[in-house]
Amino acid sequence: MMTCPVCGHSEMVDKVLDETLAYGGQSLTLHAMRGAFCSRCGEGVWDEESYRRYTEAQEGLIRTVKGDVGADIRRIRKKLNLSQAELASLFGVGKMAFSRYERGESRPPVPLVKLLKLIDRHPNLLSEM
Repeated sequence: MMTCPVCGHSEMVDKVLDETLAYGGQSLTLHAMRGAFCSRCGEGVWDEESYRRYTEAQEGLIRTVKGDVGADIRRIRKKLNLSQAELASLFGVGKMAFSRYERGESRPPVPLVKLLKLIDRHPNLLSEM
């Protein structure tokens, strides 16, 4: 028998619910989410499948709102006809930095992203770097 992770109450009730996620002014609803919920405080714990669906939807919603920075960087780099190492050299960062940014392993500094987007709109500025 599971106890509530918040209040310790021993009565958890199995339920199937719709769960709405919201982020950055956007939302989405996950239907038929299964979990055990505390009859005292209402806290719940999703089952394994519902938890997987929840985390995937949450990551997707954040990507939708924030955009896929890695894909933007890759597109701009290819438009400029530069390798990751060449772009890293221009920006004065380690030669593997853009590889990590494009794969989503690390977030690039916001000023770097803004500068890249500016260069995307005005490629002639690249020669001034």
